[in-house]
Amino acid sequence: MTSAMPGLGTVGVSEINRVELALAADAQMLFLARMTGAAVATRADFNYEQVEDLRLAIDELCIGLMSTVNGSGRITLVFQWDEEGTLEVTGRLTPDGEPSVNGHGTATAGSDVSFELSERILDALVDDHGAEVTEGAHRAWLRMRRREPLA
Repeated sequence: MTSAMPGLGTVGVSEINRVELALAADAQMLFLARMTGAAVATRADFNYEQVEDLRLAIDELCIGLMSTVNGSGRITLVFQWDEEGTLEVTGRLTPDGEPSVNGHGTATAGSDVSFELSERILDALVDDHGAEVTEGAHRAWLRMRRREPLA
């Protein structure tokens, strides 16, 4: 896991493709995030296995963001990929209510176990990932590199 948040243009120097999706921070809406991720990964020529890994990773990213709010909020996902085979997904949570983390970015009691599990799942699914709380805004990201199929 890497701690630096990717930004625009961190996926390679070639042409960057970008898709944005905003949805309610509601578990019933996550199918939209998974579908968008699968479409983007397919467009970026990722193999079937990596598309499925990305779908699972997007779930973990969104669930992690949703666990930081009491009440409702909005998740904005930005999917970026380049022609060299790097795909990044960045997520930002905009809460409608009060966040459930303190100013230091430490999760409240009861979420440590799920946070550790999400970390391990993301470690297995993607090349890099991270999360941070900056000025009360919760952000998370992940990065995958396209793998060539084994012969």
